[in-house]
Amino acid sequence: MNKDINSYKRQLKKYVKQRTGEEFKTWLEPQLHAAALCLQMLEKVHEELINGKLVTPRQGSKEQWYNEVNPLMPTYKELQRTITLHYEALGINYKSKPNNITINTQSGGSEQDKLTSTLEAIKNV
Repeated sequence: MNKDINSYKRQLKKYVKQRTGEEFKTWLEPQLHAAALCLQMLEKVHEELINGKLVTPRQGSKEQWYNEVNPLMPTYKELQRTITLHYEALGINYKSKPNNITINTQSGGSEQDKLTSTLEAIKNV
């Protein structure tokens, strides 16, 4: 049973809060929306695959028989890959780097700037 988009958003926000220990940041809203849409579609495609046939026998043009895989399978695979990327962007899977989740980009520049300044400090010692 497919949930409405807001159910997915609430679920994802809960995961982000649990992972970061902070309230959900509004600047992540577009990413959250895209992830929720992808989750909704993933569940819909999953439901169609489970309720339908994964393989269907077909007869070819020369009377030969072959098995055709459900054409939704590549879509399902792509949605799985995409939702994993959304999870990473939201910071809720193990592939997410802790610094990407916790560093405030408004307060100090990029990681490259920090690395450069650290290397400069070591060189000057």
